[in-house]
Amino acid sequence: MAAVGRATFLGEVARSLYARHGEEIASLSLLFPSRRARLFFADELSRIADKPLWEPEWLSLDRMMEELSGLHAGDRLRLIAELYGVYRRYHEEDFDRFYFWGEMLLGDFDMIDKYRVDAGQLFRNISDLKELEADWSYLTDEQRQIIRAFWEGVFLETDRSTDSVERQRFLRVWNSLGAIYAEFRERLSELGFAYGGMVQRRAADRLLSGEARVDGDRRYVVAGFNALSECEKVLFDHLRQAGAEFYWDYDRSYTDRREQEAGMFLRDNRRRYPEASDEVTHDNMKSDKEIRIVSTASNAAQCKYVPTLLGELRPKDAQGGPIALDKRTAIVLTDENLLMPLLCSLSDPERECPDERVNVTMGFPLKHSTAYTFVERLIELQAHGRNSRDGYAFYHADVSGILAHPYLNGADNPAIGALQREIREDRLITVPVGLLGRNDLLRTIFTPASDRKSLSAYLTQALAAVGGVADEAEDRPQRIAFLSMISEEITKLDNSIDQCGIDISISTFTSLLRRHLQTLRVPFEGEPLDGVQVMGILETRNLDFENVILLSMTDDNFPGRLDAQASYIPCNLRTAYGLPTPEHHEGVYSYYFYRLIQRARRVVLCYCSHADDKSTGEPSRYIRQIEYETGLPISFSEVGVDVNLPDNTPIEVPKTDSVLTALEEYLRSDDPRALSPTAFARYIACPLKFYFASLAHLREKDEITDDVDNPLFGTILHASMQRLYERIRGEAHPSAVLEALVREGAVERAVTEALNEALYRGREVPESEYPGNVVLVRDIVVRYVREGIVPYDRTHDGFAVEGLEQEVECDFAFDDTGRRVRFRGTADRIDRMDDGTLRVVDYKTGGVHLEFGGLDDLFLSKNRGVNGNIFQTLLYSLMLWHRSGTDARPALYYVRRINRPDYSPDLIDRSGAMSDVRYSACGRDFEAALREKLRELFDPNTPFRPCEEPELCTYCDFKAICRR
Repeated sequence: MAAVGRATFLGEVARSLYARHGEEIASLSLLFPSRRARLFFADELSRIADKPLWEPEWLSLDRMMEELSGLHAGDRLRLIAELYGVYRRYHEEDFDRFYFWGEMLLGDFDMIDKYRVDAGQLFRNISDLKELEADWSYLTDEQRQIIRAFWEGVFLETDRSTDSVERQRFLRVWNSLGAIYAEFRERLSELGFAYGGMVQRRAADRLLSGEARVDGDRRYVVAGFNALSECEKVLFDHLRQAGAEFYWDYDRSYTDRREQEAGMFLRDNRRRYPEASDEVTHDNMKSDKEIRIVSTASNAAQCKYVPTLLGELRPKDAQGGPIALDKRTAIVLTDENLLMPLLCSLSDPERECPDERVNVTMGFPLKHSTAYTFVERLIELQAHGRNSRDGYAFYHADVSGILAHPYLNGADNPAIGALQREIREDRLITVPVGLLGRNDLLRTIFTPASDRKSLSAYLTQALAAVGGVADEAEDRPQRIAFLSMISEEITKLDNSIDQCGIDISISTFTSLLRRHLQTLRVPFEGEPLDGVQVMGILETRNLDFENVILLSMTDDNFPGRLDAQASYIPCNLRTAYGLPTPEHHEGVYSYYFYRLIQRARRVVLCYCSHADDKSTGEPSRYIRQIEYETGLPISFSEVGVDVNLPDNTPIEVPKTDSVLTALEEYLRSDDPRALSPTAFARYIACPLKFYFASLAHLREKDEITDDVDNPLFGTILHASMQRLYERIRGEAHPSAVLEALVREGAVERAVTEALNEALYRGREVPESEYPGNVVLVRDIVVRYVREGIVPYDRTHDGFAVEGLEQEVECDFAFDDTGRRVRFRGTADRIDRMDDGTLRVVDYKTGGVHLEFGGLDDLFLSKNRGVNGNIFQTLLYSLMLWHRSGTDARPALYYVRRINRPDYSPDLIDRSGAMSDVRYSACGRDFEAALREKLRELFDPNTPFRPCEEPELCTYCDFKAICRR
């Protein structure tokens, strides 16, 4: 598409200068507020000139200030560290805690200098207000009144004995800031560098004193500036005296109305620095415009809708086909967090114009790169490393995360795969360094770093190691570039800390490193003047577009919170001393908005109307302003989200041939597959859950963890009781032996062995290396055993332990055809009671549930899920009855309640059918109900359905699959 359209500000400046200077334009020195404005100006100039030209000299405000001041801008971290060196002479504070205050103070000092405020006066000790009034002669009556009201409210009218801690701290720090400011500037002068405000103030002071001057031989052109600091005004005054030409980018619609904040600064600028030419138009807001306001349901919806908007903006060729948009179309992000979602939306391979280019001016956020995630992995690895009995070791999750990272996982290194399997199979919670160093790459990555210097060296070496991995990945050049950039920044940060002479901890170093890396952006490669422009609001200065799409136009975001800047200088004192205030912030952003749309033909303003804890969902005030102030036609529309709710109808699994084949495994006459009490109780609770677990064999992924969930807690308890009660197997009335075991610490040993077996595959891990949650679990299990199970058995010792974790089985016929199943399970404990009967003991760690409403309650009612424990103990009793003909009594040891004096583990039949629940009293009816349920299980016409009680699905492993 030909690059024709409305005149742009830079185009009009280029025409004006070319008309005035012709080929001599190359001798001009041009000062623009941004580098991108220079680029677009050069492009406009190339379209005007009818012959090749030398480019004019490009100047930047920062560079001019540095040349005039004799100082150069210092690294921000170095500046904060030097400030800390001064600050700690007045206040005791660790650098870790100071860093935030340091950034705030540096910002205040920067602002004070840029606006040439008398810092000594501002930070004076205000104990005597009368003494200060004599120094306020240069202030207006209104300014003096504001200052007096502030200090009287904060300090003078308050009894010092009742001062709050915050006020006392504020005053203590405030009274030292004047001296800190002076010493800090003196220190920086010795070092030869400064913060931006100090550079500007030194330049302004030298210009005013005649120590420095602007080059009178140069012909200056200043174009496109808006808000100027006092130091910049001093420079511009001297440029004006040197004959500089000024061009201002504005529209009369807001500069001619004093109540319009967009023209707040330009009204003064135009008066102070008159324009060099009247060839630049300033009434573009009156031109024809199409303004559309789009309300969306979410931020993501904004990004998804952008391709549709671009399709509506594209012109058509003679055949009606779309023509690709060019640099005259801009997508402006007021929230830079939308960059990645937007790029994903624009990358559709089936887009309408596949040849349409996109130029991103904002840069790719380094924190979203794979390289940054690798650095995070390395930092976490070192943060969680510990010295152990076998030497230094790293936490398994950090090790596994690094081994699975794309930079290593894509290396096709057999040692890495073998190491991953070994850690998983041996359940290594902590992995010794000696086990990890299987090649040069792994030895470099898994090396301990004990202090800040060694950590810095470690990170750069690890990044170099993964950067040197030879593979054929398409992104290898990009990976090396990202890793090199991060390594360079680590070195710079380390050098800055060394030069400051302060000692910081590893945690502070990593915090600074993270903060710094998260602010970096990697430039996208491309042609800046080609394609649709994706930019931030600051990058639009002086640039004009035919089509503008502005995203995230909510009031919370644009202009945003006007009082959010952290500062030691309260807002009313800022007003009194002429420092920037929230009104200043709003004036700046209002100008950005209006000048962006003033020359555009089509403007689309999108915002998310959804209100949450981060946003009110209110449209920006600027949307309301153009609606009521401009008189331009504005259309409104809403973009919803097509929500296709998934079909949540619970699934059923019919008994197909493959399912029936799996079920036949339970009915084989020779070596049938056994049906455990746990599995059959699962079927009674939810047939579909039985199918997933026992027939489809779905399992959760085996992961290493040192978090002890409920099943693992139960495993540790059961194993502890097995180890402990082996000592009393066969012992009748074991009360005395149990007392001796407790006295000699056998409980603690049994629990520790069980815990090591469950978590660490039997390795003898010393208790000193247990994580805090494991120590807590061990102590809880010890207490349950020492203070619950053992005391209960000592008090009720009319038994002898006959079996521990004993396998029990029996065959059970369930229909007239002779079909039978084999029940098999492992009983926690089997006791022989004094009356010769058996007792089936089942240890339980959950809530107590000993009562049931008769046998039907176990098979049919809505309580069948919570009655699973009772059902299983009765099924074990059935197996013992059929195996030995001995009557058996179910018993449930709920360890949370067993220490209560009135506790009994016996079951309670609330239906009244049984006063004493034992198998001989209920076996006939229990077996009849069991046969009916088995016939249902093996009925080919009865599908596997989910349970009817949704509350049973809360903690089910398969609820996502069955869509409950």
